[in-house]
Amino acid sequence: MSYLIKNNTKDEILGLNRRNQEYIRPYNSRSAKSLADDKIWTKKILAKNGIQTPEVFKIIRSKQQLNHLDWSSLPKSFVIKPNKGTGGHGILVFYGKKKGLEEWIRPSGKTMTKKDLILHIENILEGRFSMGDRKDSAIIEARIQNDPLLKKYSYRGVPDIRIIVFNGVPVMAMLRFPTKRSDGKANLHAGAICTGIDIGTGITTYSMLGNYTSPISDTYILVDTTSDLEENLPLSGIQIPNWDDILEIAVKCQEASNLGYAGIDIALDAEKGPMVFELNARPGLGIQVANQAGLRRRLERVKGLKVKGIKHGIRLAKELFGGEIEDEIEAISGRQVVSIVEEIKVYHKDWSPNVKKKKKLFEVLKAYMDTGFQTSRIDKGLANRIGLDESLNSFYKLDAPSSFESFTEAQEFIEKNDSILSTDENIVRLAKLLEDGKIRVRPVLKVNIKISKEVKNVEMIVSTRQEMTYPVVLGREDLKGYLIDTTKTF
Repeated sequence: MSYLIKNNTKDEILGLNRRNQEYIRPYNSRSAKSLADDKIWTKKILAKNGIQTPEVFKIIRSKQQLNHLDWSSLPKSFVIKPNKGTGGHGILVFYGKKKGLEEWIRPSGKTMTKKDLILHIENILEGRFSMGDRKDSAIIEARIQNDPLLKKYSYRGVPDIRIIVFNGVPVMAMLRFPTKRSDGKANLHAGAICTGIDIGTGITTYSMLGNYTSPISDTYILVDTTSDLEENLPLSGIQIPNWDDILEIAVKCQEASNLGYAGIDIALDAEKGPMVFELNARPGLGIQVANQAGLRRRLERVKGLKVKGIKHGIRLAKELFGGEIEDEIEAISGRQVVSIVEEIKVYHKDWSPNVKKKKKLFEVLKAYMDTGFQTSRIDKGLANRIGLDESLNSFYKLDAPSSFESFTEAQEFIEKNDSILSTDENIVRLAKLLEDGKIRVRPVLKVNIKISKEVKNVEMIVSTRQEMTYPVVLGREDLKGYLIDTTKTF
């Protein structure tokens, strides 16, 4: 596997062999793995424990049953899936039915006839999509009604949340968005976008998708926005609804299944709330890229802990693996609270706190708090307006390429031109960053801002992206000492 994880040493990353040897084999019994591999059995066990799963309309175990299926009894919208399928293979989602015809509509807009569906279900029964090509059963179940908040980020499909739970503690989570490439499926290997989630807050951080241009399998690239929707939306900073409920459901699923190391897939239904799609006894490792963090270190911190119950496990997860606002849990009450969108002042370069001027040397605007970024961002147009245009022109005279082939090449460019810009007092340095899957070099400027009654001198990377929703985005480096209240804006 090829991972793109910054600031993590190799001993923090969990590899496939270590996952199998140290976590799946010792902690997942054969019976527990059999349960997770059988969606029908899983539904029964979870139902006994009061955990919601999508309603089942039909279970087809033989061709004889298939021949006698009353297709008119099915709703217009439903999902067909193999009982023991893997990797999202064999799952078909239907959004409607053509009036007066036995044809059902796929997320892509294409239709499938009754004959097509029968052929697909026969393939399921023959084991075409099951592990080991063993004979299987087909499930026809209800389609989740998309949560309105997450719907706008998805291409004609239902996003789901994958949570890794070990020893009763949620250790890592990600949100998977269906794309055009994935044909409405929330599956990484089908082409979905996967976005990391901060365990402490339920707020999305980094995002990635499979690098399908690479000749090496299981390679990924980082992305910032949705790419195949009418509007490119930023993927970081999304507050997942009902986050604590979702964590509780994930831990309950691990307990009910007897899996010591489990991947729990949960979707949000607009009316019914969190619903469990399936359990996974061998969850993939791409979740590390989506979180820009290694699983191995997190698992080692949880191993052997005496977890007293579900609430205790969740509290441990938030304290151990939460983001900046959870690192010093004892000191939270002493921190200033800011909104996810906060009103700030941005000062002109000629402004000074000790000199009174008649001219208005600041702008009042909305800034976005984004813990997915380390360094803050400022829009190019705003930088020009506050008097930093000459500094920007100094950078542009370097005629930097629009993108670089590697970080090494970008660093060579920075070292070559560092002395030229050293005379400009407003340019702190040049920064390498990954933007829209490309390596770029951008100037970093010192900017004075006022947030929550505090004046700060912060470093900001100049952004030229047209889709930047807010002119200023404050990153982790400048949000230390603050609590972000995601339930309100200023």
